[in-house]
Amino acid sequence: MQKHAHKRSWRNLVLDPTYQLVFTLVLVGTCAAFMFGLGWVVVKQVDAATETAKANINGERTLDPEVARASIAKLEARQSLLTWILVGVGVAISGGLFVYGIKMTHHVAGPLHKVSLYCDKVAKGHFDTVYNLRKGDQLRSFYEHFRVAYDTLKSREQRDVACLAEVVAAARAIDPRSSEVTERLAELEELLRAKEASLG
Repeated sequence: MQKHAHKRSWRNLVLDPTYQLVFTLVLVGTCAAFMFGLGWVVVKQVDAATETAKANINGERTLDPEVARASIAKLEARQSLLTWILVGVGVAISGGLFVYGIKMTHHVAGPLHKVSLYCDKVAKGHFDTVYNLRKGDQLRSFYEHFRVAYDTLKSREQRDVACLAEVVAAARAIDPRSSEVTERLAELEELLRAKEASLG
């Protein structure tokens, strides 16, 4: 039976909106400002060149007026086309950078999101299996430090469970004479069950 690859939606790519969107918008804004400045310089140069060409055409006395008008119209059309091309390229680059920024920041937000989920489970007294990061995820060194700390806590919990199990087994072997011993044994058994449940 074939396993179907899990498809990630765009909603799942934005795990930490504050970090991811701010970082991406700064990246896109910087690029857009640079593109706008460069485009403005290019448009000014093209405008100046077009005006010079139009002046040359208008100053040519031997040129047929219809041909002059057609040449000027062609120059203005090229000028307009260049402006739209610059706008289109700027929008395409900004859009591409936005998508790239969200995907790249996801590789940082993803590990942090996983760590926060594991911390929430520990806070609720449940030790789950810590899975590896996905291919391309960042913060690998930080994640490995977290995994070591998490595994250490889980090992301590496992040792506590083993110790409690031994104490409970030993207490069961004794014929308890007082209700206090019976109550304490019940408390130990309840604690043992809770700790066993936390280990999954």
